[in-house]
Amino acid sequence: MAIKYTKHIYDKLKLPEIIKLKINLETIAKVLDNPTAVDKSIEPHQSVGEISKTLSLSVIWKTEDGIIKVITFYPAKKGRYESKILRRR
Repeated sequence: MAIKYTKHIYDKLKLPEIIKLKINLETIAKVLDNPTAVDKSIEPHQSVGEISKTLSLSVIWKTEDGIIKVITFYPAKKGRYESKILRRR
């Protein structure tokens, strides 16, 4: 499925702390393609994937006309969002 990124994503990728963590469009796409946990029970959806031994990346997205539209993302301590999503199941 095609992925569309909002202007917010491009702006956020320029932040020094995001650059330092080496998060880029490829990282976001990998999380969407192979997440550790996914919550589709609410709109927009949330996918979470590992980006290091201690950090996960949470990606917030929705589907529009068969295209994944990525709204925002945020790094977090590993397990923070995965456990919340898995508890909802």
